[in-house]
Amino acid sequence: MDLNVAIGGPQGGGIDTSSNMINRAFAEAGYNVFGVREYHSNIKGRHSYNHLRVKEDRPRSLKYPVDIIVALDADTIFEHLEDVGPGTKIIYDRSFESSDLAQARMIMRDTARRIKETLDAAKFPNTVKGAVDYMKSRGGIPMPIPFNDVVASANAEGPAARYFNTLGSAVTLSIAGLDQKFTVEAIKQVFSNKEKVVAENVRVVEAAYRYANENGLAGKPLKTLQKKQRFLITGNDGSAIGKLMGGLRLQTYYPITPASDESTILEEHEEYSFVEAEKNRLKRGGVVVVQTEDEISAVTMAQGAALTGARTSTATSGPGFSLMAEGIGFAGMDEVPLVVTLYQRGGPSTGLPTRNGQSDLLFALNTGHGEFPRIVISSGDVEECIYDAMKALNYAQRYQLPVLHLIDKNLANSTDMVPDIDLKRVQVPQTLKTVPSQDFHRYSLKTETGISEMGILGKDIFWMTGDEHDELGHVTEDTEMRDSQMRKRFKKLETALQEIPANDQAVLYGPDKADITFVTWGSQKGPILDVMEDLKQEGISANLLYLKMFMPFPSEFVKKVLEKAKLVIDVESNMLAQAAMVIKLNTGISIEKSILKYNGRHMTEDEILKAAKDIYSGKSKNEIEVLQNGA
Repeated sequence: MDLNVAIGGPQGGGIDTSSNMINRAFAEAGYNVFGVREYHSNIKGRHSYNHLRVKEDRPRSLKYPVDIIVALDADTIFEHLEDVGPGTKIIYDRSFESSDLAQARMIMRDTARRIKETLDAAKFPNTVKGAVDYMKSRGGIPMPIPFNDVVASANAEGPAARYFNTLGSAVTLSIAGLDQKFTVEAIKQVFSNKEKVVAENVRVVEAAYRYANENGLAGKPLKTLQKKQRFLITGNDGSAIGKLMGGLRLQTYYPITPASDESTILEEHEEYSFVEAEKNRLKRGGVVVVQTEDEISAVTMAQGAALTGARTSTATSGPGFSLMAEGIGFAGMDEVPLVVTLYQRGGPSTGLPTRNGQSDLLFALNTGHGEFPRIVISSGDVEECIYDAMKALNYAQRYQLPVLHLIDKNLANSTDMVPDIDLKRVQVPQTLKTVPSQDFHRYSLKTETGISEMGILGKDIFWMTGDEHDELGHVTEDTEMRDSQMRKRFKKLETALQEIPANDQAVLYGPDKADITFVTWGSQKGPILDVMEDLKQEGISANLLYLKMFMPFPSEFVKKVLEKAKLVIDVESNMLAQAAMVIKLNTGISIEKSILKYNGRHMTEDEILKAAKDIYSGKSKNEIEVLQNGA
């Protein structure tokens, strides 16, 4: 089984709940699900959707055209006009058909103009009925359903529209052939502790299945797989869980999309009962989560706590990270173990607040004026978010410097089924202990690693300023001391490069030699691994150089891989191919071909595959292939 579903509707219209029902129902039947949440930046009303994929094995990417579109409003039909193919089932309320594009006020003007041009060129009316007929001409199968009548047959209390998301989900699951009992179980999970709500929605599920059966919509019964314990979590969840497992004691933040979810999850940490050992420690030590007045306060407050020996972090997105630059520079100068989780979104300025982007890589590598060491790492899937969050806390404390953990919005809002969370996979060392001294050399130069003994506020006596300093922390502008302290600080990067396992720096997936060598980082990892399998079916070998650490940079390994590659294609969600720029800076190797996407939507398996094949075959002579999928 390989099922791709798009569920769309107005922002705030229950799309996430609908998606959650489908995910949990398939999970109950033993299947694996993967999805990405695409939502508008307004509070309520504009188009948002979830793109899901269901398979027996674990999905890593999404595909177009989808197999099923669930439209919870008329706008969804217009917005996903091009996302259908032969056999795509289009579920929508029959009453939408008379809706006119001109009255669709929640569709952005530019989007409405493009939709109108498409329908006009194909000579279809600018109505939902016209849009559905256009989809039908592309092989789509319209399935108009009288939403109000079906809900009314369920005798559910309240307005019918309240249950449209449940109805759409249930019809989808019935079409897929999933046994009704799994859908009912999903309803109980989604609305747990709300008996009346569960009862009302179960009746709607029953009515939906009944309608699908009576009208020939129900699919062939889907086999039930063995159910295994798995964790249905997002990238935000993963990072929060990893921080808890890594011994976090203080998280600061100022609300910003898509970073805030991590901090609100941490505020609910007692829900994670599977982290029993850490939970018991939390009862003694506790995790403090503070919403500060701004990002400047967030980054400096986290540092204050770090100087007491506590493991601390802050989380933000591009605009907030901009405000943190000076504070991060202070951490660099004074060797403060600080973790900043940077959730990337489309920029600059406010940019695309709720859309994907990977355009902050160079900013992370160069944030803060002057030169100072920092470790910059990136995660590529939900599971990595967990363990990378733990490692980031370890790195910060071990090397006494800022650690910037990059997670793109696509990954933050991806839902995945993690088969297991191994509490012992990343060891958390004991907090560094110092011997109290009146003459504490906090920035001692007597070190081969660049790492001095960590000073603890309230116990050790030393000086801290934002200025250059001597070994005790006193301000100095002496030329020799300046050179020595600079060399000492940057020596840490050499130490880190030697100590951090190679697989946490960069990984080569696939054969050593291949027809195509992909280079990527972040959430493109999964789609490219799937593309490699697709290419193999067509007799084209491919491998993937997957980058996880950008400072310090694994130059020798990257150079070794690229020097023997036949055709190298860089794949990134930014306009400048920033990782390729970092590679050239560190190895001198230029990557001539790129597949890039910067419209704010997630990359899909099908569009990467097409672009890669066009480059490989010579059909495309462009140095850059720009991807454009997504509503």
